Amino acid sequence: MKRKKRSRLLCLMAASILAAGCVAGALMPGGTAHAVELDSMCSLTVTVEPKNMEGGPVEMPEVALDLYKVADAAPVEGYDAYSFSTEGESQAAYAGLALNDAASREDWQELARQAAEIALGGARQPDVTVEDLQNDRLTAADLTAGLYLVVARGKGLTAEEYILRTQEPGEGQDAVAGESLLTTVAYSESYVFSYVPQLISLPTKEPDEEGNIMTSNGGDWDYGPSVVLKPEVQERFAALAIEKTLASFQAGSPATFVFSIEASLDGRTVYSDVASVTFDGPGSKGVLLAAEFPEGAEGRYALQQARIPVGAQVTVTEIYSGTVYEPEGGQAVRSFTASAAKPGEAGFENNTVSFRNVYDGTGKNGGSVTNQFSYSTDNGWSWTAVTGPNASVE
Repeated sequence: MKRKKRSRLLCLMAASILAAGCVAGALMPGGTAHAVELDSMCSLTVTVEPKNMEGGPVEMPEVALDLYKVADAAPVEGYDAYSFSTEGESQAAYAGLALNDAASREDWQELARQAAEIALGGARQPDVTVEDLQNDRLTAADLTAGLYLVVARGKGLTAEEYILRTQEPGEGQDAVAGESLLTTVAYSESYVFSYVPQLISLPTKEPDEEGNIMTSNGGDWDYGPSVVLKPEVQERFAALAIEKTLASFQAGSPATFVFSIEASLDGRTVYSDVASVTFDGPGSKGVLLAAEFPEGAEGRYALQQARIPVGAQVTVTEIYSGTVYEPEGGQAVRSFTASAAKPGEAGFENNTVSFRNVYDGTGKNGGSVTNQFSYSTDNGWSWTAVTGPNASVE
């Protein structure tokens, strides 16, 4: 019976990185495999695979690997197994984690989340960082035995840029949202690669036919396992700024300008909408179209939600200039290829289009109408005309 109580001494977290379970057992002396040698150095090799979304290009993320040692491996007398110890000075921050009590995959997922909050939320420095990708692999060598938090993240990004938090949905119609989920991201030209930090113990064993990794599995201990990153892949969306300058103005008559935005990718339309700005005097204004807005953007731009994929061919056309204003130089169309640069970053000028208008001196009045469409399951499609100053709808 004593042996059964020891059956959870070693458990390897496996959710995204390893397709394995979390059941552990003790291999008794006298077995055919070699006993674990906790003084031997270990390594971890992580394969980074190129990915694509349906119909999109196949791309490789710019990814680096950080390892945080959560616990040392402590030998268990009389067993070919080890437990986890946080008695070392560098592991003291993880002392509150119930590492030796976990009994299921869900337990280890929760422990990984807690360890990530300590390591990343507390801005701790990783024990090992690997950035040199060789043959699509990142290899961390000279690792002492124990439990590691494995964090894949964007190469060259700051923690503020690669750490994201999302709110887990609650269950049921009236359920409140669950705890926030910490993820890390890396980028390619067209995609966002999202990773959930995971725990892995070294050395380990090969999984059995059911995917469980246990100390009682056949074969020798593996001191240099290889795993494959399994990220969630999403499209990467560009931000677009439309900047408008009104050089001269007809006093007493607000002026509204309307722009159409058309974006295509691989021959298909991926975005089509309009944006507008209204002036009550000469000067400059702008509209920022983006899936997410950087802090402080509202101080410079009017904000409009838009999901324009990076790499799309974008054409912005001034389709309405009022009745008394005209584009300076007669040019009212701008085209460009959307890049991943964000407002304030170098290169965002590529995603910025500028228009300049002047008063034509005719003295006419005018306004604008923007049709807003909405859909409901009860009434189907409907539209509302939003009028600019001095506009009328019949």
